[in-house]
Amino acid sequence: MQLINSCLFWALPWWLGFVGCGPDPGHHIEKLKSMDSGIRTRAANALMRFDADEVVPLLLSESSSAYTRVRFEVVWLLGRFRDPRGVPVLIEALADRSPNVAARAALGLGLMRSVEALPYLLGYVRDPSEVTRQYILSALGPCHSYVEAPALSDSAHKVVLLALEETKPKWRVAALQSLREFGYKDGFNSVLRMVEDPSAEVRHVAVQALGQMASGKHFKAAGADPIVPLTVAQRESVIGVLLNAASVEELQSIRTKAVRALALVGDERAEYLIGQLAESGTAEDKIEARRALGIMR
Repeated sequence: MQLINSCLFWALPWWLGFVGCGPDPGHHIEKLKSMDSGIRTRAANALMRFDADEVVPLLLSESSSAYTRVRFEVVWLLGRFRDPRGVPVLIEALADRSPNVAARAALGLGLMRSVEALPYLLGYVRDPSEVTRQYILSALGPCHSYVEAPALSDSAHKVVLLALEETKPKWRVAALQSLREFGYKDGFNSVLRMVEDPSAEVRHVAVQALGQMASGKHFKAAGADPIVPLTVAQRESVIGVLLNAASVEELQSIRTKAVRALALVGDERAEYLIGQLAESGTAEDKIEARRALGIMR
């Protein structure tokens, strides 16, 4: 026993030293320059385990790197850290020569809900790059504030409403995601039309939005404006649309969203249809339908 204790005594300092001597943030910053995307991803994830004060200054110093891949990772990490020191860099990156870097900058500003960035985002709503415009549109909602910037928020809301009719499906989806942050204000008719959109991706998001609008409940949208209440007639229209979307003729992903939306709305007229799906639908239908019935009952 004395021998064992002695061994543990000598091993313990070595073990503690091993734990405390991992690579510092600078080591992982260097890995962001790798040509291997897997190495860059692992380095970025490792950096997220450090305190912001250890990493953010290093990221700021690399924000003007000549390597596009480094700027891409830097702006994304700044957004993930949600540190206010990164906001000016992210705003500047909206003009990056790489559309992907600019898009990631917009995404980061949206994650940070930066009202300071709103006027700059509005300056890029007609950006020619599909990916940049997509993320600019999706950031307008989270970055608006009728308390801090009412006039700019009104401008952003108008842009979002118009973008619901845009030519690219991803732009329409991004606009709808932003409209959620405005509590779906003035968007009822547009969202109702989007359930018939030729793009399955757009229909999928529209069905989810209608469930939120009819129930008055946001789903994981902390900080969003309260949902604008529907009239009785509007709510009836939504229930009819959701019942159609939950039918077996629709795509599985849309049917699933419709069932979840109906559970959220809680209308008893949906119980029969959902009960049928629970008995004779696909495996996914049965899981979702039984879950919905449990919520509704």
